[in-house]
Amino acid sequence: MLVLTFTLPPADSGWSRTWSLPADADPAHVSEMDLRYKYFAAKVKMAVGETAVISPGGHVQLVDLALSFKGAEARLGRGEDASFGFTERPEVIHFRAVGPTVRIESSEKPYQVDVETRVLVSELAQFRNSVYECIAKAVPQIVANESIRQIRSRE
Repeated sequence: MLVLTFTLPPADSGWSRTWSLPADADPAHVSEMDLRYKYFAAKVKMAVGETAVISPGGHVQLVDLALSFKGAEARLGRGEDASFGFTERPEVIHFRAVGPTVRIESSEKPYQVDVETRVLVSELAQFRNSVYECIAKAVPQIVANESIRQIRSRE
């Protein structure tokens, strides 16, 4: 069973500041670089059975992760391998296509778990849509931003 969720930081956390843009910022024109690395941090959990692929112990920038997942979805959909990394640490998660399944491995942790390709691709897409909806609710004008629109886009 695959679990892929995120939790917003509590209002009294320093991380909650990442959910507000500067007062003079035009949400439609915030750069992709800033969106990927400065804003919208959350705790993310990705687990296959009892194996934590992404542990919710730290914070991850959701725009960066969602856009990385989008690229992984596309590659997996073509039967190719994919991977993504983290800004905050050197770990890379590898998705290796193995027939109708994907083997998930870490560059830092000693696990190998398998999940059906269709299940993984579906969960990655649902995660992206949830990220989009959450960010749009927090900063409604940001839906005009091309990078944010890409989170939801299937293209």
